[in-house]
Amino acid sequence: MRLPILLLALTLSSALPLGANSLDDLRTALQKPHGGEAVKATLEHSFWRQTTEDKKPIVSQGKVSAQLEEGPRGLLVTWARPTLQQAVRELAAQEREPERAAPTRTALRNLDPLEATEALDYAEALLRDLGQAQLLEERPEAWQGRPAKLLVLKLTPKIPENQRKYLKELKVDAKVWVGADGQPLAFATTVAYKGSRMFISFEGGSSQERQFIRVGSRLVVSRATSEDRNAGFGTSTLTKKVTTLSLL
Repeated sequence: MRLPILLLALTLSSALPLGANSLDDLRTALQKPHGGEAVKATLEHSFWRQTTEDKKPIVSQGKVSAQLEEGPRGLLVTWARPTLQQAVRELAAQEREPERAAPTRTALRNLDPLEATEALDYAEALLRDLGQAQLLEERPEAWQGRPAKLLVLKLTPKIPENQRKYLKELKVDAKVWVGADGQPLAFATTVAYKGSRMFISFEGGSSQERQFIRVGSRLVVSRATSEDRNAGFGTSTLTKKVTTLSLL
């Protein structure tokens, strides 16, 4: 089942309109023109994964880096030659030993070009999430020593029927920290679910956090972390990922 991946890419269902509040103000701020300037950055990505089957854990990990440039020509991604050469060597090694790990190749597969583009200007993606959110609470709460307001949100995912029928419980919460200038500083989500299929129970969840910086009119993701866990059908998996962007 690809349920954990599905839950991380939630398409939120509609919610009742809310009165004016800090969430509405943030939505308005995110709708302003953005993304006009060209931007360059170094991307660093690492992952760690533990898969346990029959009480035997298998750990894999890897990391890669790339140069990103987003501008009039679209997204340009430059991989260092040593990175690509290492990926080729890992493929050759796997052909000889199918069970052999390929950390560089796995790390490369983790990096989606659409996610890289969004990371260089995340305002539209964040607006999609917040557009259907329900505000539960707002209160002053500093973010890494900076004055900020915390908005506690509830998200209601819209899941295809062929996945929904296996779910018994699903909870999706979110938090967004807004700076004194009305711009988002960080956005965090948590997902927890339980279900069963063919009389076999499964459960899992995920947590994600994105930190933002402003670059002209762009809302750039400076750091993104995620942790995904699921268990069922005799196996369990825990995956942790960290992606950082350093502007050039």
